[in-house]
Amino acid sequence: MISVKHIDPDDLALYAMHLLPPDEAEEMSLHLQHSVEARRVLSEIYGDLSIFALSAEMHSPPAQTRQRLMKHVAREKKAIPIDRMAPDSYAARSSTLFAEEPVKKSAAATVLPWLGWAVAAGLALPIFNLYQQREQLKSTVAANNTELHQTQLTAEQASLLMDTMKDPNAVHVTLTSTGAAPPPAGRLTYVVDKGALVFIASNLNPLQTYKTYELWLIPADGRDPIPAGTFHPDARGNAYVVLPALPKGVQAKAFGVTIEDGDGATAPTMPIVLKGTTS
Repeated sequence: MISVKHIDPDDLALYAMHLLPPDEAEEMSLHLQHSVEARRVLSEIYGDLSIFALSAEMHSPPAQTRQRLMKHVAREKKAIPIDRMAPDSYAARSSTLFAEEPVKKSAAATVLPWLGWAVAAGLALPIFNLYQQREQLKSTVAANNTELHQTQLTAEQASLLMDTMKDPNAVHVTLTSTGAAPPPAGRLTYVVDKGALVFIASNLNPLQTYKTYELWLIPADGRDPIPAGTFHPDARGNAYVVLPALPKGVQAKAFGVTIEDGDGATAPTMPIVLKGTTS
């Protein structure tokens, strides 16, 4: 049975950082071969050192400074006498190496393992602040990109609107109602090849809150009516639909406006309150 003594975690930290003298490092290597707990603690120390290495910039110390530090450690660290071991007895060698013997720890051996943790703690707050600043910068850039995209879309829509109103090939339709004074009316401009439409209505009757007006494009080839946008009139009965999403190249036979529920319908609900043909 091999007698194994308890190893101080400070010594394991020194071992992980290669700061133990060669003879003590050899003893520690032998101890780690037979101690599951020591290997577990050492792996945790390696993990902490890895995290610290990733969180701090590495700078090589000046050669003179390193030399002075190692001389100081050599002066402070006292040699521990080890009994002569029988070459043919591994058990006797192990029991001598790991015999319970109090070891007087030097100041350097106690301070050095924790020096790295102190530096890491000091760097933690600045690193966290840098991380927050980076995230804020990313959010600002994303917001600016979104605003730029919206501005570009607005400019493109304005250009398309002007082109639609001035296009010589545009179809102009007047939609009217009967039996009302003054009657609701609408004027519509439609460019077939661009699928661009502008509709302006006036004198519309107010609706209940759960109702909406919906504009329809009736294709000339007999297909089902195509929804061309929903709208609500203002207090004076005015409303408009500008550049709704329509397929390009659809020849229109007529346009109509119905009253629908909620956000609109996929097929018109009779009656048609405003209507107009392209011919």
